[in-house]
Amino acid sequence: MTIRSNATATVGSHGNFDYVQLLSEFQLVLKNFAWMDDALCRHTSGVNFFPDESYNRKAPEAIAVCNVCPVKHDCLNFAMTNGIDYGIWGGTNGNQRKRMKRAREKQK
Repeated sequence: MTIRSNATATVGSHGNFDYVQLLSEFQLVLKNFAWMDDALCRHTSGVNFFPDESYNRKAPEAIAVCNVCPVKHDCLNFAMTNGIDYGIWGGTNGNQRKRMKRAREKQK
């Protein structure tokens, strides 16, 4: 890797990287994940937020945790934005999020 005076590095055949832009994007990623620090599921043991197909997909214990979580809406938004179809996010399961996505698309 060659560091140039304009803060750009050449990395093999991958081209140039703008480190200022990279840092800016990294800070944006950190900001977008900051809400996870306050998620109750991080501090809850014994509750399955990723049930397998044979288990009740509604996962009532997980949803009960979500319903009192201060970042429930951030969590749901994250799952919807990133197309996460598995697990309990923001008090919803994958099928519920898929239905929500279809309904949003119909409204456009």
